[in-house]
Amino acid sequence: AGAGRQTQACKHKKQRRKGLSVSRISKKAMASLLLGVCRPAPALLRTAAVRSFGSSTADRKNFVSRLLDRYESPTLGTTPRDTVYEMQFHSLRPGQIENYLHAAEEELPRITEDESIPRHLLASWTVDIGAQDTAIHLWAYPTGYQGVHEAKDLLGKDRRYVAYIRRQAELLEKRRNQVLVEFSFWNCEDLMASCEPGGIFELRSYQLKPGTLMDWGHEWSRGIVKRMDAQDKPVGGWYSQIGDLYMVHHLWSYQNLQIRKEVRESAWQQPGWEEVVARTVPLIRWMESSVLSPTSFSPLR
Repeated sequence: AGAGRQTQACKHKKQRRKGLSVSRISKKAMASLLLGVCRPAPALLRTAAVRSFGSSTADRKNFVSRLLDRYESPTLGTTPRDTVYEMQFHSLRPGQIENYLHAAEEELPRITEDESIPRHLLASWTVDIGAQDTAIHLWAYPTGYQGVHEAKDLLGKDRRYVAYIRRQAELLEKRRNQVLVEFSFWNCEDLMASCEPGGIFELRSYQLKPGTLMDWGHEWSRGIVKRMDAQDKPVGGWYSQIGDLYMVHHLWSYQNLQIRKEVRESAWQQPGWEEVVARTVPLIRWMESSVLSPTSFSPLR
């Protein structure tokens, strides 16, 4: 009898271990998929499907198919270009903005014009409404991450640039940056090239909840079409890869704040826009809007 009870206990123990293993595999599959770390193996997805839907073959296949379609959606992928972007945020000591911009005007265009350095300046702004005494620079690295490494090495050996950075450091309270990839449906540099000079820019930054980036991309690939009004000019859309993660930045251009108000109000008259907002708002942890003015040396005006 004792041996029988021991055998039965072993069976229960094995079953518990088996169930725990399935649970862990399921969570691993879902985490890999939803966080976009890697494409989970089909076997892991099938295990997740079994745990979610039991023995129903049709339900399991539908579950796996929907998740793979969601993961492989082109809206989150990069464009055919290898370009990655760097957004720099420089918080200045009050009263130092003019000194900072004067030095930047002499140095940053020189870096862009130097063809041996694989990065170029797309835009520079100062913040009018939002975190004042802040300068924002947007750089592009056409050769991708390799260009990030090469530019860092080359600039580290450029005595003039090193001296510039040291002088600027005396004017700063703090600084941070993020390496970004553009959403494939924005085509940022094409939109920038068609952007007319003048007006204002609005940078809308969103901190998303982990695991929601693909949902955001999916919804905005449809939402951007509803914001293509003649006076509503989307300029760029990026998501972070290094730095603060799950950060999304949308850049817009308007003639003035009154036009911005009218355009944003008119968007609610577009069929489907309300649904886009309703689906994306729950994905946000926090958000921020900044009104920007381009600097005198900004390529994007």
